[in-house]
Amino acid sequence: RSEGSGTVLGNIKNGVIRKGRSSSGTVLGNIKNGVIREGRSSSGTVLGNIKNGVIRKGRSSSGSTIGKTRDYEFKGSSSVEEAEAVALYHFLEKEIF
Repeated sequence: RSEGSGTVLGNIKNGVIRKGRSSSGTVLGNIKNGVIREGRSSSGTVLGNIKNGVIRKGRSSSGSTIGKTRDYEFKGSSSVEEAEAVALYHFLEKEIF
């Protein structure tokens, strides 16, 4: 995502979200199978999950509902899946979990 005159805030590659432009940037979190976690691996702390367009806190579909994926879109997110866009929003724009 870029803001203003082209400053890159972060990127996502293979489900890993990093600060900055390159794949060597600081790891902020990851997403796999609709589950958003802190850190680079699937053993990181679970923050939330996305299933059928619904965003929930925690690991399971019984977690409290935060909203729908369409509530957390931003310009430039059309090239990533809904769940990835929500994860990017959380780590780069504003924490929602």
